[in-house]
Amino acid sequence: MNIERPGRRRPRIELIPMIDTIFFVLVFFVVASVSMVHQRGMRVELPTAATGERAQEGRVDITVRADGSLFLDKQPMTREALRPTLQGLLSASPELLIVVNADRKAEHGWVVEVMDSARRAGARAVTIAIRPGREQ
Repeated sequence: MNIERPGRRRPRIELIPMIDTIFFVLVFFVVASVSMVHQRGMRVELPTAATGERAQEGRVDITVRADGSLFLDKQPMTREALRPTLQGLLSASPELLIVVNADRKAEHGWVVEVMDSARRAGARAVTIAIRPGREQ
């Protein structure tokens, strides 16, 4: 008796599981990179304004807390040391944007003093951070 064997099937690469695996790896790296975004400011309660814009890169954040304490890119700073430190940063990058993150309960005089120090240090662009709000 002669039994016919089916011909040997040629191996093939299955694309669907490979595409699923590559997609999973891509999603993993996207989620991982989003969670690694560097937040430069301190946690303060910002005031709301309807005319706010997003700040660009090449900036320095100065945080004024409600108790009057100052931070330069999350590093504690005294009022006396703020101007010389900003002068050093601005000499390296004259187009640096200074963003003042002032708590809404911080005294107005402290915020003005910080902005004045930044201007006297040679900053061309000084802005106040706000939380975007709705127009009324």
